[in-house]
Amino acid sequence: MWESAIAVIGTLAGGLLVTVTQQVTDRRSRRDQHREHVADLTGRLLSAALRYRQLYWLRVDALRAGEPDPVVRADFYQARSDVTEARDRLALAVTDETLLRAAGRAAWSALGLSEIDPGVPQDGRYTPEIEAKLEAARQHTHTTHTELRQAAAGYGTPSAPRRVVDTRSEST
Repeated sequence: MWESAIAVIGTLAGGLLVTVTQQVTDRRSRRDQHREHVADLTGRLLSAALRYRQLYWLRVDALRAGEPDPVVRADFYQARSDVTEARDRLALAVTDETLLRAAGRAAWSALGLSEIDPGVPQDGRYTPEIEAKLEAARQHTHTTHTELRQAAAGYGTPSAPRRVVDTRSEST
């Protein structure tokens, strides 16, 4: 009789172990898929912000050089929409406050560039105040870009970074 009881208990324990193992594996798989999805969405936001920044700086540099504006207005508006759309898609996929704040800062720092009206340069330079604003904005957009990338890299991991470390070289 004891042998039958032990056999039944062993069978039940084995079934329970298989069930628990399968659930853990399924959860891990779903978590990994979600992290990949979030990484993709974050990459889209980083790319969109980078494209917007690129168009802005092309415009600023062309004006500084006395050349016509190379940026088509429709392209600039599309780039702005791409940043907003990418940020919104990420916001729909995650609730992590650190990642969402970093995404918002990266998006708005890029879009905020257009608030700097450089005016007309003189001898290839803008006024010192405008040059200072442009340099501060350049540094701010680089910083927020790095913060978003690092927040996304740590998303969903127990070792998610709580403090951002600047990985850019000094020459960037």
